[in-house]
Amino acid sequence: MLLLVLLVFIGGPILELYVGSLVVEAVGFSTATLLLLIAAVAGVLVMRMAWRRRPRTSDSALLMLAGVLLLLPGFVSDAVGLLLLLPPVRALVRAWIGLRVERRLASWNLTVLRWDDRSGRLLRTDVVPGEVVDDERPSGGAIEGEIVDRPPEDDA
Repeated sequence: MLLLVLLVFIGGPILELYVGSLVVEAVGFSTATLLLLIAAVAGVLVMRMAWRRRPRTSDSALLMLAGVLLLLPGFVSDAVGLLLLLPPVRALVRAWIGLRVERRLASWNLTVLRWDDRSGRLLRTDVVPGEVVDDERPSGGAIEGEIVDRPPEDDA
């Protein structure tokens, strides 16, 4: 974890300076500055759009992150921010973060709760509310039936 922090806070700015010097050599100082200003304005617009989205979802959070990365001065952060503006990239990042969080919580033996809008209660995510109706048991030992979706009953 310490290595990651050092890499981000020390290696990141060094990489940004190196790439920035390459861009200035290629296109000139004024053009590079103009590109950074355009990216900053685009970052502000993306952040405003993400903030106004309803309902706020993980997609909105990733758009906000894209806006922040565009707002930061630097061409590497701008490139990552532009990539996060693409919906397939956001879907991949959401899936990757979801897997990491799920693995971490499973290693801690934690149960994730979610808010159910229909019942107004917190529910466990690994439990599907409903009831199994057993039609008949086949001779092979497998159980067949259907799931009837019913709201959870009050235990109190």
